[in-house]
Amino acid sequence: MNILITNAHSVRNAGDAVLLEITLRELIDVFPNASITVAINDPNAYVPYGKETAVSSFIDWFKSGTGKQGDWKIGPLLLAPYWLGQAIFAALFFRWTGRPFYLMLRREHRRLLRAYFQADLIVSCPGNFFLSGSGVGVPLFLAIFSLAYGWLAGKPLYMMQQSVGPFRRWIDQVLVSWLLKRLRIVFLRDTRSLETLKSIGFTHPKCFVVPDAALIYRGSGNVYRLLKLLQERQAISRPFVGVTVIDFGAQNRFFHRQPDYEHALTCALSHFIKQHGGTVFLFPQVCGPSQAEDDRIPSRRVAQTLRESGICTIQIDEPWSSDELQAAYGQMDLFIGTRLHSNIFALTAGTPVLAIAYYYKTHGVMQMLGLSDWTIDIAAVDSETLTGLLEKLWSHRQEIHLHLAAKLPEVQQQARSVARLIREDWSQQPSP
Repeated sequence: MNILITNAHSVRNAGDAVLLEITLRELIDVFPNASITVAINDPNAYVPYGKETAVSSFIDWFKSGTGKQGDWKIGPLLLAPYWLGQAIFAALFFRWTGRPFYLMLRREHRRLLRAYFQADLIVSCPGNFFLSGSGVGVPLFLAIFSLAYGWLAGKPLYMMQQSVGPFRRWIDQVLVSWLLKRLRIVFLRDTRSLETLKSIGFTHPKCFVVPDAALIYRGSGNVYRLLKLLQERQAISRPFVGVTVIDFGAQNRFFHRQPDYEHALTCALSHFIKQHGGTVFLFPQVCGPSQAEDDRIPSRRVAQTLRESGICTIQIDEPWSSDELQAAYGQMDLFIGTRLHSNIFALTAGTPVLAIAYYYKTHGVMQMLGLSDWTIDIAAVDSETLTGLLEKLWSHRQEIHLHLAAKLPEVQQQARSVARLIREDWSQQPSP
C-alpha cells in the first residue's frame, strides 16, 4: 500500500523534524509494508529517516523558503491559476477514470500529483498551519489545498495532532471548517483548538483531542556536542538555564513588542544569574529556512546584551539535530522556551519549563500537561513578571520534576493511539 504525508514543513525546524519523524515511525508501526511519500515545503534540506521518498509540496511550487520571510516566486505565482487549474483537472480526470493525466505540468509537479493518485490514504503531518497569518492568506490556502487535493482525487484523508487557529478572517474559518469536515478523523492536540472550532460551528463525529506527537519522542540522549562545548569554555557554573528565542516580530506584522519581549528575557535572565550564579545557553531550535524563522538572529541580540551585563552566556550558532537539542535540554536546570517544541523537548527530558506563548497552541499543550501556571503570553510579557516567574519556577523545581514523572507516561500513552485509530478506521473502509 502507499501512504502520502502532506503539509510537512522543514527539517531545519527541530520541532517539525520530530513531528515528521514520529509520524513516519507511528505509521510504519501500524502499516509495516507501506511505501511512504512525504510532500514537504523544504525538500532541499530533507534527508530521509528510512525508506520514504520526498517530493516538493504545493507550497514549494510557489515559495522559495529562503530570504527574509521565505520569498514567494513571482513567476510561478503568476502561473498559479494555470498550474493549480491543471492540477485540479488532473485530479478530477483521475477520480472519474482511475487514470492519471498531467497535461503540461513540470516534472516535479507530476511527481507530486502521482504521489496523490497512487496513495491509498493521505495523512496530514502534525503542526499548526491551519491558522490566519499576518499576510493575505496564501500559505493557509495552500495548506488547505494540499489536503483538499486528496479529497478531490477521492482518497481517504486523516490529520495527525494539529492546533487549529487562531483565525482573523471569516473566509479562513469557512475554508478550514469545510476541509476538516471531509476528513475521516480529526485529531487536535489542545482544547483551545477544539473551542475555536466549536465557536465557528464545526462539528465532526470523530474529532478527538490527543496530546502533541512530539511528547513521545525520545532521542538517544547524545550529549556529545554539549560536553564538547563545555570543555571548550572556561568558568562555566551551574545552574544551567536553557533558552529559545523567536523573532515573532519578523513573522507577524501585527506583533510590535519584539524589543519588549527580548528586553524582558535579558532582564529576567540577568537577575536570575546574579542571584544564583550559573550560565545561560541560547539554543537554535529553528534555523530556517527563512531568516524570519531563524532563531539564531534574535538569540545573538539577547546574547550580546547579556554579555554586556557580565552574564556568562553561551549562544550556539551551528544547527543541532533534534536528538542533540533534547539531550542538551535535559542537562539544563531550568528552561525558558518560546518555541513550543523546545519546551516539549525539555519537559520530556525532565527539565522544568517556563513557556512563553506566541500562539495559543502553547497554552493548550501546557494546560494538557497541568502546567498552565508556568505559561505567559508573549503579548503580555514584561521584565517584572518574567523575573518573578523564573524565581518561582526555581523554587518549585523539585515538585515539577515529580509532576512530570507522574504525568508524562499518561499523555504519552494517549499520543501513541493516533496511528492505531487511523489503521482501524482505514481497515473498515469498503474495498474499491
